[in-house]
Amino acid sequence: MAAGLVFPSLKRSNCGGNSAALAACKGYVTVLQLWAADHGGQRFRYGQADRETRQHLGRLPGASWIRSSRLLARVEGVRLDSAADKRIIIVCDRAYDNVPQRFFGKSPMAHAVAYSTGDIGLISPGEFARLDLSGFMDLQTLAQTTSAEPDGPANRSQPIRSETNPTSGAAGSGR
Repeated sequence: MAAGLVFPSLKRSNCGGNSAALAACKGYVTVLQLWAADHGGQRFRYGQADRETRQHLGRLPGASWIRSSRLLARVEGVRLDSAADKRIIIVCDRAYDNVPQRFFGKSPMAHAVAYSTGDIGLISPGEFARLDLSGFMDLQTLAQTTSAEPDGPANRSQPIRSETNPTSGAAGSGR
């Protein structure tokens, strides 16, 4: 009986970490799906997005729980298609170990991602290190830059450059 009282109190919270990062990734997919529905299925381009869409991208669900992380996203020429090649379109730059939640021990460290197919998932730190992040932008920095220029172009933000293996062709495929 004592074990029944003690074990539940040992269970860690699953707030933040990859729970929040996965919610942010799903939010990104949702914003892009809504944008595409309003624009005849066109590829998403941040520079063509209205103020409301930009605000939604700057305030994705779960993002406030992972403030020490960056959400790196493709913001130019993104099309969601469940039948297309599975390519990463957003990734959290920090690995967490809270998903899947375990009663004992921790899960392996992983980075939350969303794919061009609309799926979300986790990748290992090794897979993250092999990603070519050219063409990815930090959404928070992008949102802050464009909030100062409500109707101006968003292309002043610099893309994130990968410092490890920038020529990896398979890295963006999500395999």
